[in-house]
Amino acid sequence: MNSIDRILEQLQDINWHSLDEIKKVIPMPAHKLNEVLCFLQKQALIDKKNEELRITCTGLKFLQLKY
Repeated sequence: MNSIDRILEQLQDINWHSLDEIKKVIPMPAHKLNEVLCFLQKQALIDKKNEELRITCTGLKFLQLKY
């Protein structure tokens, strides 16, 4: 499973999650995680507000494509 899938799966409950919570679950350097999160946000797969993240409807649809 790649890091994008893992991040989206952590957020799939549609609640806001802290960046620290994601960092604990996704072990990668902070700069790399930030790059992935910026990509997900630019693709409208996640919303980011301050230090909190949540999945968007588009992100949920993306996850459903895998299954």
